[in-house]
Amino acid sequence: MHGEAESKRRVFTFAEEDYRFGAGALRMAVERIDWDRPFVQDGGNWYEVHGVELTQDGRVIGRRQALVRGSRLTAWAAGRRNP
Repeated sequence: MHGEAESKRRVFTFAEEDYRFGAGALRMAVERIDWDRPFVQDGGNWYEVHGVELTQDGRVIGRRQALVRGSRLTAWAAGRRNP
């Protein structure tokens, strides 16, 4: 599933300060973003992101949800569409 996870979804790496909750950077193949349910935290909007967590070399860790700082999701923010 290594190649499959990356080829069908956009892969992003979120810095520790840009997502809740975890330690270290989060590398994730994003499947969906819940645009309709923002959480206000630290003076900005955060969105629940769903996808598959990956290691740095692309191996699948498993399903993952995380709250991600809205400013890190600008690639989708303009169109409010999912990857």
